[in-house]
Amino acid sequence: MPTVPKLQRQYSEDNLEWRDRCDYWSNYRPIKRGRKKKYTFREPLILAGHGVRISVHRNTLLIRPGLTHFPQYREEIRFFPGDPNLPDRIIVLDASGGITFDALSWMSDQKIAMVQLNWRGQVQFSGNAGFSADPKLVRWQTEIQGSKKALQLNQKLIAAKFDACAATLLSIFGNSKNASEAISKIKFWKSKVLNSTTSNSHGRILGYEGMAASIYYRTWHDLPLKWAGLWKKPIPTSWAKVGARSMAWQRESNNARHPINAMLNYGYAMLICQVQTELVAAGFDPAIGFAHRRAWNPIPLVYDLMEPLRPEIDRKILEFSLANTFKPGDFTINGKGGCRLNPEMARVVAREVSNIEVTPLINSIRSTF
Repeated sequence: MPTVPKLQRQYSEDNLEWRDRCDYWSNYRPIKRGRKKKYTFREPLILAGHGVRISVHRNTLLIRPGLTHFPQYREEIRFFPGDPNLPDRIIVLDASGGITFDALSWMSDQKIAMVQLNWRGQVQFSGNAGFSADPKLVRWQTEIQGSKKALQLNQKLIAAKFDACAATLLSIFGNSKNASEAISKIKFWKSKVLNSTTSNSHGRILGYEGMAASIYYRTWHDLPLKWAGLWKKPIPTSWAKVGARSMAWQRESNNARHPINAMLNYGYAMLICQVQTELVAAGFDPAIGFAHRRAWNPIPLVYDLMEPLRPEIDRKILEFSLANTFKPGDFTINGKGGCRLNPEMARVVAREVSNIEVTPLINSIRSTF
């Protein structure tokens, strides 16, 4: 009786592991934590896989999601004009396929934004739907650039970010000694940011923010992650813990080397899309920022307003990661060492972080106009 070559047998086992984890995450239901918030905006639709198709059929938007494994049932999603359950965004995660011009026009009429992310969690395309900037707001944005008012707004945003960092640490670690010490230090740097005699430039604020961020991320390092099925396929030893967020060699390669960083990249990309969509809907021009500049960034205002919201993404990703047991089939490592999420798991992660309350923050900035 012929024997199956070792490499072929290993390839078959990896395929089965991939299929099983795709099935697991496609049927995953999030763990309910606390009271459900009542959001005032529509839910996004998140697509992944090969062969995504978006078209118009008899004046309805017909969507065929992609395939991520075999065998898999391919459902169809149909939206009618004016449906109360229309998504506010259609987010395509590392997928192949196509969309028709008719579908783009239909989505514009129904105020549905289109967003495409690559496997690194980077925004490749973001199209807003039928909104236009308010000329008075844009004039105000332009006038305050480089002014004391812009500095005060930046102080307000970074101080809010420090409060959110403290809230995230408290939510994850409780009143532990390490968390209490970290929160105390973060509050110290917050006082520096709000002190006009020491925080008199965007550069100074950036320095204080860096010191607080170092303390904040360091508190995560030793959080253990739960794994199963490692006898089938090994993982890097660094994946046993949450580990560090920022590494110089990681920035150079433009790849996340750790599952947590890969998930955070998706989370931040989702936040970019949501903040940009809501800023434009409120009449702001995302290209005119208070602190971030356009030298390298086409949407600096989005990155300004993201700062107080990043820790909420961190909290959601950490809670998700600590509540689940991962398997090697949830991730793949490419030839350059980049960590790539299972596409069905990427959809779950994107859904976990898809609804951050952005409107109150935008309203607080607009109230200063």
